[in-house]
Amino acid sequence: MGFIQLVLLEGILLICAGMIFFGGIWGTFAAIVALSGINLLSYDAPQFWYWEIPLIVGGLLGSLLLFTVGKRANKSQIVGGLVGGLTSLVMFGAFATPIIAILLWAFVFGTGLIPKSKKSQVLWSFAPTILRIMLGICGIIYGNILTA
Repeated sequence: MGFIQLVLLEGILLICAGMIFFGGIWGTFAAIVALSGINLLSYDAPQFWYWEIPLIVGGLLGSLLLFTVGKRANKSQIVGGLVGGLTSLVMFGAFATPIIAILLWAFVFGTGLIPKSKKSQVLWSFAPTILRIMLGICGIIYGNILTA
């Protein structure tokens, strides 16, 4: 695979991660469709299903987790604001070293939001965002494995 193709593939994978961050459950389904398209272009029928079944199962489990954690966290406004900031962290991270990306994100988007005083309430309010980060990273890693 050429350099330009790899750069375009990474761009698509970052967009998939952004869809998960911004879109939540529906973004996860859209990312599954995009990763399935990459899988379809990369493999023939027997190998396609070898990679497709774990992709679909993982996407469905991730969506179910997002739904469950979102219900538990009551979808606070703080979580929605953090998702946009964390997506910008991923986009900065694509073009800068991780340390510089974290510093830029902290200076530009990080506002130190602490929603409630109890630790369990703080953890549950950040849980959907952390789960979206993990699902996005898993999508990027899985997409890179698909094209290896």
